[in-house]
Amino acid sequence: MIDKLNSIIKIKIAPSKIHGVGVFAIMNIPKGTKLYANVFPQSYKLPYDDFSKLLPEIKELIISRWPRVVNSEPFMWPDVYFQGYMNHYDIPNYDAVNDITLRDIDNREEITENYKEITGWEKAFPWLE
Repeated sequence: MIDKLNSIIKIKIAPSKIHGVGVFAIMNIPKGTKLYANVFPQSYKLPYDDFSKLLPEIKELIISRWPRVVNSEPFMWPDVYFQGYMNHYDIPNYDAVNDITLRDIDNREEITENYKEITGWEKAFPWLE
């Protein structure tokens, strides 16, 4: 479970300069990486003693979102459906259709998608025309 969590947790929700909140990298993410931004939450139970085996940024993120893990209580990951919080950018760094980064993404950088790649975007986002 440690290896799985260390490999899938790469992003978080944070305030955005683009609009409201957005999805941000919690570490450097290489081009071609899956973000698992379009998956629904799963429950995990990890003994707190094993948290030292997690990458530090992942450990910090889980504890900040699920403080009861210090009592070895279960937590959910992802704790939100990240895709719903991803902001639009004309030149995105993420391909939401294929769940893959389009270029290297720096730690703390906002991850964006191009809403115009969504079928029917004209109806959903008329302000983009």
